[in-house]
Amino acid sequence: MDETARFAFYEKIYFYELERKEKLISRLNLPLAILGVLLSFLSYMLGKAPSSEDGFAGVAFWILYLCAVLCLLCGAYYFRSSWQLRDFDRGLPTLAELERYRADATAHFAVHGENDDDAETYFKTIILSYYIEGATVNTVNNDKRGAKLVSLANYVTLTMILSVLSFVPFYTHQQELNHEQSKAAATSTPANALR
Repeated sequence: MDETARFAFYEKIYFYELERKEKLISRLNLPLAILGVLLSFLSYMLGKAPSSEDGFAGVAFWILYLCAVLCLLCGAYYFRSSWQLRDFDRGLPTLAELERYRADATAHFAVHGENDDDAETYFKTIILSYYIEGATVNTVNNDKRGAKLVSLANYVTLTMILSVLSFVPFYTHQQELNHEQSKAAATSTPANALR
């Protein structure tokens, strides 16, 4: 592989990893929305939660509910970890910096260079090193981001399952309360009618 083909290959890999990063980051939107909905659902249930003294329904609710909250927190951790990796990604310097660097290299090699194209060769070498370093760091970060995204999806799914399972004893307890309240209302109505 000659220099031109190698340069084109590294450039292609660098931009491929940048595109891959954007795709992985965009995949974080749905889990974030689901985490928000699950947090609202769990907050709603917390306001009307049965106590552990309410028998099996109360104990089952709290076990499942606390497991769901723990999974939600783990999912939030993996979301944050995946989102935060973008701070460590590498990119090219700004065009102004690159142009300033090229001008400095041209001035330096005009005085100290052996060939007319030394400055251009040196500048291409610098760009190539940016491609190599950026592609390497971004590949590692994208692999980590992908693994964290899988863990995030697993925890979001587990949170959904545990939230639905915790809703069953919650609903059962609410039905028992409604039945007791309607029974109490029915017994107090005839007593009021006798007075």
